[in-house]
Amino acid sequence: MRSLLALLGALLSASVLAQTFPAKPVRLIVAFGTGGVSDIMGRVLAQKMGETLGQPMVVENRAGAGGMIGTDFVAKAAPDGYVIVLSSPTQMAIVPNLNKSTPYDPVKDFTPIGGVAMTPNILSANVSAPFRNLKELVEYARANPGKLTFGSSGPGSVGHLSGEVLRTSSGAQLTHVPYKSAGAAYPDMISGNISMVFDTLPSAIQHIKSGKAHPIALMASKRAPLLPEVPTFAEAGFPEATLHFWIGLHGPAHIPQPVVQALNDGLKKALAAPDLRDRFTQLGADPLATTPQELGDMTRTTLEQITKTIKAAGIKGD
Repeated sequence: MRSLLALLGALLSASVLAQTFPAKPVRLIVAFGTGGVSDIMGRVLAQKMGETLGQPMVVENRAGAGGMIGTDFVAKAAPDGYVIVLSSPTQMAIVPNLNKSTPYDPVKDFTPIGGVAMTPNILSANVSAPFRNLKELVEYARANPGKLTFGSSGPGSVGHLSGEVLRTSSGAQLTHVPYKSAGAAYPDMISGNISMVFDTLPSAIQHIKSGKAHPIALMASKRAPLLPEVPTFAEAGFPEATLHFWIGLHGPAHIPQPVVQALNDGLKKALAAPDLRDRFTQLGADPLATTPQELGDMTRTTLEQITKTIKAAGIKGD
């Protein structure tokens, strides 16, 4: 009898929680600085989710340590759904692999809420490079070992890992040239000091649209609406060269299921809004509405893939 009453009490509490959440503003932590792509996407999403949830969503930038500081802040927050983080493979897979002092477990310490967007990685090259597509690039690299160089935002970055994925899947010998940011690599590529840059599409698009960089291929499952003429790596003949860069929402571990569902419902409604979808497309991002379970699966799969890539490439962290 007591167990039945306890079960009924839990069900009633869950029902009440679902009906009352959110009762105050929700804090969205962006683990990177202001003005970047993550910050812009976070603010666009927060404005729309505030409308769909019926309570403001307030963006807080907590930058530092490759996203670790802001992400850890959320991991240690109360599991009530009022503090969540804009998440990505950087925080949930790369940092835990390269920083031995990472204070959180990317799977055990978080509750997945839902996917936000896919931001494809793109390989772009100097406009005078002796190749115009991926097949020609690989053939040139094989015939001229060590001659092709690619820039990224630093050792262990998504751009660096993308280059390693291409190298291992194609046999092309490519030399990595790290920069403090992907943006800092473009002047050297444009001037011909390096051959190529791996970067996320939202960051690369301005250089491609201006004609200063030539797009080679997208490391994504489908073509980008912003560059429909640019093939994916699979379409270009290298299906194993895949590394998906997603954006999602995670909260602390043990958020009650009704709260997770309420957040996921608000997220999906926001991602369905035409004005948000248009803004994401302008940024080079493809809206990605998922269930919490699907985001959890993506997080684990990405963690496994990046762990293998880092080990195979011999990339060392701190």
